[in-house]
Amino acid sequence: MKFISTILFVVLMVIAALHAYWGVGGLWPAASERELIDTVIGSPGFVRMPPAWMTFIVVALLLIAGALALSASGVLPLGWEWMARIGAGGVALVFLARGVSGYLLPMRPGIELTEPFATLDVTLYSPLCLALGLGFAVIAAAGRR
Repeated sequence: MKFISTILFVVLMVIAALHAYWGVGGLWPAASERELIDTVIGSPGFVRMPPAWMTFIVVALLLIAGALALSASGVLPLGWEWMARIGAGGVALVFLARGVSGYLLPMRPGIELTEPFATLDVTLYSPLCLALGLGFAVIAAAGRR
């Protein structure tokens, strides 16, 4: 479990760092704001990236999720293991729902996604969310073994 939680933590910290970079105005992997929106948001209705404060809320949530993964498996004992396991279960549900929605949402009439987001969502973002969700589910179920 400690190995899984450490992998989850590292992946979440990379994702958090990328969101922090975007929060301060970074554009990678794109060359312009429009291209970044089309790559990571995928909605033609967006004309600007979300404000920095909103992006940093995502960063904070990713940091909390990473701490929950480490705490639930005993790598970072914060106390109240049962709360960390419940939190990890909640995070599992969020990531699993996000992963599944990437496959179901495009099937709804009236939903339009931009490229390359639509392709990246099916090939990278949704599978990553499903893997993260599965990892959190394993940790939540197993605890500090």
